[in-house]
Amino acid sequence: MLEYITQGIGRGGFEEGRLPVLLHIECVQLHETRQAEHFHADHAELILIQKGSCQVRVAGGQEAVQAGDFVLCSAGEPHACWTQDGEQATVISCGFTRLLCRGREENCFLEQRERPIVHAGEGSQALEQILLSLMQAAQDAHEQSQEICSYLSAAAILLALRLQRAAEEQIEQARYSLGIRTQLYLDRHYTEPLTLDGIAQAMGVSKYHLDRVFLAGAGCTPVQYITRRRIARAQALLASTDQSIQRIALQCGYSSYTYFTSVFRKHVGRSPGDYRKIIRGIAGTHKT
Repeated sequence: MLEYITQGIGRGGFEEGRLPVLLHIECVQLHETRQAEHFHADHAELILIQKGSCQVRVAGGQEAVQAGDFVLCSAGEPHACWTQDGEQATVISCGFTRLLCRGREENCFLEQRERPIVHAGEGSQALEQILLSLMQAAQDAHEQSQEICSYLSAAAILLALRLQRAAEEQIEQARYSLGIRTQLYLDRHYTEPLTLDGIAQAMGVSKYHLDRVFLAGAGCTPVQYITRRRIARAQALLASTDQSIQRIALQCGYSSYTYFTSVFRKHVGRSPGDYRKIIRGIAGTHKT
């Protein structure tokens, strides 16, 4: 027998302990005719993709979703779901009012920066079971069915929010991992001929995704990072060796002396030769 041990309940997921009220719940078959974007001013809507796959547009973005994914549409947020190219999909749509998630505005699931489309996969099986139970309770004429619906609604919403946070954390982990892997790769290969296409291929992602993720984490694009590493290496060699500038350019990944000089001047503010004279003059002054 599996024992469940309670360790005390802290602050609940809803402000003032107020449970949400279920407005509607239904299974909907989607069609290829694109649904017009719409919003609900007075309630929030949870849409679970139960079967098949479809397109979802919400919060200004459009994504393909499949069974197990779900969408959290806060009040006033335009959204639409439809199928295309022979897709078939069944969704469970449920609307909630008097929703006051902790730290959120009324009838809002998420903050604006959080992703409303959740690719939960098998993780949403429990959510589907709760929604199916909720649908059954909503059809029951028993006098306590409304109270049961409120508790089931609260359970569905809390589980959906937990799955959403887990998905967000997974995305952030993947982004962090990609950023670190890319930086390590560039640190090892920055003196070699590199292109964004080649770097993206080595990382196994599209160049557009790589550019966005790396920029968000490092504050510069992969190409800009390569340039910074090359110029920093050139500065070190100019200051510490008597190698020719052309040789230093080759060691730092520049086959063209002219191009190297141009890039160096752009980033440092002077030519490699002037930089060497100035930095060595400063070093000589410190020695005396």
